[in-house]
Amino acid sequence: MAKILVAGDAVVITSSRKLEEIKELEKYLPKALFLYETDDDGKKQPVFRVCSTKGAGSISKAGVAFGSVAHDGSGLATLTAKLPDGVEDAKAYVADEYGFAVVQLNKVEAGIDAALAQVSADKAAIEANIEIH
Repeated sequence: MAKILVAGDAVVITSSRKLEEIKELEKYLPKALFLYETDDDGKKQPVFRVCSTKGAGSISKAGVAFGSVAHDGSGLATLTAKLPDGVEDAKAYVADEYGFAVVQLNKVEAGIDAALAQVSADKAAIEANIEIH
């Protein structure tokens, strides 16, 4: 489950997943990093995405882009946002501004183990069929 830390005017959101895991899924199984909803026509539409990016990262109701790795050596993906000037109740602001996205992020993270297992199995199957002479 993702964690949120407010330190001064910085809001740091730390994933429960490593940035390298997210990057691996971006490369081999990107659909695992999306949440989908079925529209009125019965078609699945992406409504939320997790990805990696350069810089501090970003967060919105449409997705999370992790920009760095936690500085504690854990390798966990993080992003840093800034509280606007004049926020009196940081906890309420962060819950209101980022809460929905963090809930969606947690839903994506819940499926990452299965997706990584699929990627690993697919890679093993491919490697088993490669002959080098």
